[in-house]
Order: sequence, then structure tokens, then C-alpha cells
Amino acid sequence: MSTSEVEKKIDECIAELSRFKAISPEARAAIENLERLKEQIKSLTKQTADELIKLLDEQYKRSAAYASFIPKTVANLKFIKEWLEKKRAEL
Repeated sequence: MSTSEVEKKIDECIAELSRFKAISPEARAAIENLERLKEQIKSLTKQTADELIKLLDEQYKRSAAYASFIPKTVANLKFIKEWLEKKRAEL
């Protein structure tokens, strides 16, 4: 899985969450975090990977409560976290 494929998964999350940003501060914050994530995965270090994994874990846990509304986001966050864990091992 390449970085560009992971960026596509992030974009899918942002698109799905965008429907809720007008009514949910949590959705707006999640979108901002995902946009930062997208930039940070381009130049990963072991330290940033650790930080991003922790952030994704928190976002995944929060998003799970809304899984019926944002199923793609929940699935993608889990996938991205697993990708980062594999990537960290390579650094």
C-alpha cells in the first residue's frame, strides 16, 4: 500500500465527514486532524508515526460511536492505523 493510496483513504474520510461539519464541532476537528495527517505521512519518522498512531487510535475510538453514520471513515481509520504500524516497523 503506497502513501498515495493512504492519502485516498484519508480523502474518503474527509468527504464523508464533510456532511456533518456544519452541525458538529467534532467533525470539523476530525477533518482538520485528517488534513494534518495527510501532510505528515509524506515525511514519516518513527516519532511522528508513534504520534499519528496514538491520534488515530483516539479518533477511531471516538468515531466508533458514529459507525452507522460514517462507516467508511471508521473502516478507513482502522486501515490507516494498521498501515502506519507496519510503516513504523520499516523506519
